[in-house]
Amino acid sequence: VKTIKNAEWTMFLRRFQEPEKRRRGFHDAHGDIPAHDENYRFNAFVTSTSLLPEMGKKMRCYGSIKEYGTGVVFALPTSWDKDSTEQTAANKSHTWCWPSGYSAKTEFNIDRHGNLINGRKEALETFDDLRKHNHAYLHDKDYKICGKVVKGGLNTIPYNEVYVRVGGLGRIVDGLDCATGADRNDDSGNNRSFGKGLGLPVALFVRSAQFGHLISLLRTRARVASILGTSHINNIPLLFITPELGVRVLTDDLEQELLKIVSRNLNPFQNPNLAYKTTIENTSEKHLEQKLEELIDLDDDNVKKVLTPKERSRLAGGFGATDDSVANLLMEAMEQDKASHEGKHRAAAEGSKLQDVVNEGLAAAVRSGDYHTSRQLLILYTLVASKGHRAKNSDMIEAEEDAYKTFNEEEFEEGEEGKIFAETDFVEHNGSPIKRHASLENLIALAENAEAEDGTLSNPIFAPPPPPPPLDTDRLRSATNSDGLLAVLGAAEVLKSMQDGSAKRRTLEAVLAIEEWVEAGEQNVAFRLASWRDQRAAQNDLKINMEDNSDFLAFVSNKATSNRKKFAQQLRELVDITDFGDLSFLTNVHQIVSKMHSPCLRLELLQYVLGLDNRYSVAHVARSVELAATCMSISAETVDADKTPVSLLTND
Repeated sequence: VKTIKNAEWTMFLRRFQEPEKRRRGFHDAHGDIPAHDENYRFNAFVTSTSLLPEMGKKMRCYGSIKEYGTGVVFALPTSWDKDSTEQTAANKSHTWCWPSGYSAKTEFNIDRHGNLINGRKEALETFDDLRKHNHAYLHDKDYKICGKVVKGGLNTIPYNEVYVRVGGLGRIVDGLDCATGADRNDDSGNNRSFGKGLGLPVALFVRSAQFGHLISLLRTRARVASILGTSHINNIPLLFITPELGVRVLTDDLEQELLKIVSRNLNPFQNPNLAYKTTIENTSEKHLEQKLEELIDLDDDNVKKVLTPKERSRLAGGFGATDDSVANLLMEAMEQDKASHEGKHRAAAEGSKLQDVVNEGLAAAVRSGDYHTSRQLLILYTLVASKGHRAKNSDMIEAEEDAYKTFNEEEFEEGEEGKIFAETDFVEHNGSPIKRHASLENLIALAENAEAEDGTLSNPIFAPPPPPPPLDTDRLRSATNSDGLLAVLGAAEVLKSMQDGSAKRRTLEAVLAIEEWVEAGEQNVAFRLASWRDQRAAQNDLKINMEDNSDFLAFVSNKATSNRKKFAQQLRELVDITDFGDLSFLTNVHQIVSKMHSPCLRLELLQYVLGLDNRYSVAHVARSVELAATCMSISAETVDADKTPVSLLTND
């Protein structure tokens, strides 16, 4: 077995793919052997491991459980070349063993000729010696550790060390490569060996049964599959190893019970090593890459067949899940909504499963403080809702076409089909004019393929989809002060304001309010000073989120009046030229926000227009609008229902 430091898993797994440059003074006998043919698909390299006693009992592994909570298990070779033994093969390949309690620190005690120095060679033991010691630790009352007899024995034995080459081959199960099915039996010639490598790990293990470590084990499995390939890691055993209990297997049934507890009762949490490295203001590229690698696959049988859609959504929001599996979950909920509304009990259908599932996921993301996961959920929700909107429109047009053909066949003689359209040449479809004489088939084809030269949609029927149905984020916004989560939940509220028409209504109210203030302010200095005093009082009571206090001189002069008059004009233009249900609204709002420096009333009114509370500063509003625009852009550009954007957890 080998324990891996929490922060070094990526480096360890990458070694199977990328050979390490030969270090100066490092002998070729211990250099990496790159992948070189269809049998040896992985880099082979030497590393320190431990040979545990029978059933893994009594011997502790290297490192503290906090820093080295998980590890890998390798299988030793079981056959040797002709006229060779295990030990001669080990000697020939420079595979070395040291007893329990001996600190070899191999990497610092090899000279440039590949020889051991500083007494390490004299302390070497054979594999048979290690096995005899391990047997004594379990069954004898007195035994030796590092040459000294321990009367009565110890409860926990220090780890031993085996310096051996791993990698080269893939994961071997029952004599076959689990990814390719190639023969890896003892007589195949391409089996495990000390010289060419032990292959990929045959199991993963965890050293503690605490929920944090068990979740770490599941994330580690996802990470290994992401880097080395799912086919090589599929169905890899998960173990629990402690000196007291030895080896225990995390069976499918136990894993399913764990997932039930995690999704129903456990307060969600991020990987503690990543939580402060993947915020909206401080995202490290390498830590975000690790976060992407650790995402859980909700389509895995152990997850899908035991958890309800809401429980899977909580798992995704609280602990992170892959884009494809989250998208499939939301599509499944949307199909259930569609079936419930089309069924015989349409009147009894209440609410929306899609919205309920997303709300559950966002609630879990808020509890874990995970900005990137909440962002992923909102984008995918908008995308899936837009696909549902397109599908609904397609069904509507097909129904209209069928009705049109049936009506013509029954009511008109040959050559008279067009007379029904004599009174008017155009009809309205979703607010867009469609020429009646146009063939519906041609219109559908045009709608599916039409695209302007600048890349924007020029679709007369399937115009860019509207904002998704509103999400209930009021209670979630009040439960967090995270800048990232406020941006995501603010974006959801902005989309809600666009979808239900409240943004347009509130914009008109804001225009009237600010024009009224400007009219009074231009005529009365005392009114402006009273307004400044009221706003300072609101700022002191934390009723308005301001980066700077209101400037007294701006109110004494006409600067505040001028700024607000210009703001009123911008809002008036917004009402006159903007469709509040599409991307143009967000674009214009973002232009207004980007030009604000120290707004007071303007920020308050903008918060009101977008449905945001007084915690949203200019920066918060800008982030919320940007994310809402991202959601709308992706839903407008993505037409293929089987494809989702890549890496929705990133900020690109």
